[in-house]
Amino acid sequence: MANPLQLPSILESIRGACGLDTSDESFDMELIMHINSALATLNQNGVGLSISVSDTTQLWESFKDPTQTNGNELFEMVKHYVFVKTKLLFDPPPPSNVQYISEAANEDLWRLRETFNLDKKVVIP
Repeated sequence: MANPLQLPSILESIRGACGLDTSDESFDMELIMHINSALATLNQNGVGLSISVSDTTQLWESFKDPTQTNGNELFEMVKHYVFVKTKLLFDPPPPSNVQYISEAANEDLWRLRETFNLDKKVVIP
């Protein structure tokens, strides 16, 4: 199976990354809630556009802000962050791994915030 995070649909790619069939709608309500929470956190930290996922028609490209040229170079990390945050809430790992995975998500958020903030800085020659 190909990397599900390469799918254009946010919901389908997160379904696949969580180990579900990309067409399985059984857990959509729960997944959508967690996906939207992760996207909102990213947006509040200056990453991407403000969007809300409600079905499979919302694409990763819809979240990407074309004015954020520096940050968009790391856009795959956005997908990783949304997956990790969704997975932590939807299907938590064993307790011994929660802290490790939470720290990885926090590091992703920090790196994204720093990189996307480069687009906001004005360089004075």
